[in-house]
Amino acid sequence: KFRPELMVFVVGQDSSAFDPNGRQCLTMDGYRKIGQIMRGMADQHSNGQILIVQEGGYHITYSAYCLHATLEGVLNLQAPLLDDPLGFYPDDEKYTMQAVDIIKKCWKESIPFLKDI
Repeated sequence: KFRPELMVFVVGQDSSAFDPNGRQCLTMDGYRKIGQIMRGMADQHSNGQILIVQEGGYHITYSAYCLHATLEGVLNLQAPLLDDPLGFYPDDEKYTMQAVDIIKKCWKESIPFLKDI
């Protein structure tokens, strides 16, 4: 029944994966998706009227990228204009296999039915 004339979207980048305070694992893709969700809500509930308020975000460089991605989502841009410089790390198969071997050893010693792994 409530028909707002404007949606206020308060966005902070302290939930990014690299923020020293929040570290909640959001990357540019996550912020882009949040922007898309907010755009859809504004279109549905307030005739597309949306006010974006920037707050938070303490990793100076990555915060700017995440804000950019958020705006891409709000603007319904089809393809990202910027690649995420920190969204993933190259695979290091040797390191990964060492971690798997350590986990297997632990399982074999502590969980009887996993001894044959």
